[in-house]
Amino acid sequence: MDGLRAKVDTDGLADRYGPMLYRFCRSLAFSKEDGEDLFQDTFLKALERPRKLMEDPKNFLFSTALSLWRSRRRKYARRERIAPSEPLEDRTLPGGDDPEASLLAREEERRVRQLAASLPEKYRLPLVLYYSMEMKVADIALTLGLPVGTVKRRLHTARALVEKGLGEDEN
Repeated sequence: MDGLRAKVDTDGLADRYGPMLYRFCRSLAFSKEDGEDLFQDTFLKALERPRKLMEDPKNFLFSTALSLWRSRRRKYARRERIAPSEPLEDRTLPGGDDPEASLLAREEERRVRQLAASLPEKYRLPLVLYYSMEMKVADIALTLGLPVGTVKRRLHTARALVEKGLGEDEN
């Protein structure tokens, strides 16, 4: 087993998938600290199963993170300590020198994030993986253990729900 562990290039995995996995963990977790813990625990868990890790590292890491997060969420729910998630990071938005356009763009992004965060998990997770993690539909299907058609349908439904929420805001 130690020989197999030696073959797994952990530095390469961290360099290649670390930033994406970190953003994913932060988007799932309840706080920055929880996201960092989830990120570290994902790599530790992955190193315990080097054979699986070598087969398809990206999907294995994301699936492991998702599984750990679900387990923690159940634990938090039992203890009734669920806290709202914090946004990934502030981004520079289009608007240039026009402060009004910049403010409107930031407000729209905030509202889209809020609507996406309020979606049921089955719609929110594919949305986060697709847009925040820039994963392909096939990879999302592998990560979530769903058929590709189901992932496509859930993405479509999630987009429609967010658009509907934005439309209600304008009225």
